[in-house]
Amino acid sequence: MALLEVKHLKKNYTNRFGGNQTEALIDVNFSIEEGEYVAIMGESGSGKTTLLNLLASFDKPTAGDIILNGLSFRSIPERNLAAYRRENLGFVFQDFNLLDTLSLRDNIYLPLVLSGEKTEVMKRRIEPLVKLLRITDILDKFPYEVSGGQKQRAAIARALITEPKMILADEPTGALDSRASDQLLGLFEKVNTAGQTILMVTHSTKAASHADRVLFIKDGAVYHELYRGSLSHEEMYRKISDTLTVLASGGKRDV
Repeated sequence: MALLEVKHLKKNYTNRFGGNQTEALIDVNFSIEEGEYVAIMGESGSGKTTLLNLLASFDKPTAGDIILNGLSFRSIPERNLAAYRRENLGFVFQDFNLLDTLSLRDNIYLPLVLSGEKTEVMKRRIEPLVKLLRITDILDKFPYEVSGGQKQRAAIARALITEPKMILADEPTGALDSRASDQLLGLFEKVNTAGQTILMVTHSTKAASHADRVLFIKDGAVYHELYRGSLSHEEMYRKISDTLTVLASGGKRDV
């Protein structure tokens, strides 16, 4: 059984006057196996941000279903959604979403604090993460005292410390320079190799070229997918670029 199953997902938005509807997602279907590293790409307005919000349970679909680890999102009571997100999903955002009033250490601890976890558990979990992410020596600094790359490393540690079923990353390299972006993508590969499932939404062809599989969203549906297989990052980059060119020129849907 796949870790994540997305079945006939549809999302319509109605304007505030109850008039015209906008179809953000039409009929999205795909699955992700445990341990996969998948990127989702698409032009602005293609529906990828809407899809990410639904996968994060921040919004509800008009129709269809999302099943994570055998549990349908539709079966989760509204009052339990926040706890479900903390326990099953890790989030990495473009703008880091760190609290400036907390040290990096306390930002990383935050989801466990909200879950009522014991201090000894938090200390045990943080040690291997900060060593992997190479931020051990800056844990007592505040977000405004460190670089963008260091902030993003702390955000990744915060996402991983709950031992989530899946990481959802929204344009994780968008606020980073090229060097920090390269370092982050290398860390994502290392985390994925250790067994963590990652789903990343990105505009960056370079970022997507590090994934094992790329799903292309166009006009609210999955139009195409690429598998990296034995391709190098450079070869995958070229295939992604070629696909984006075809889709931008009105290429036909093939999945």
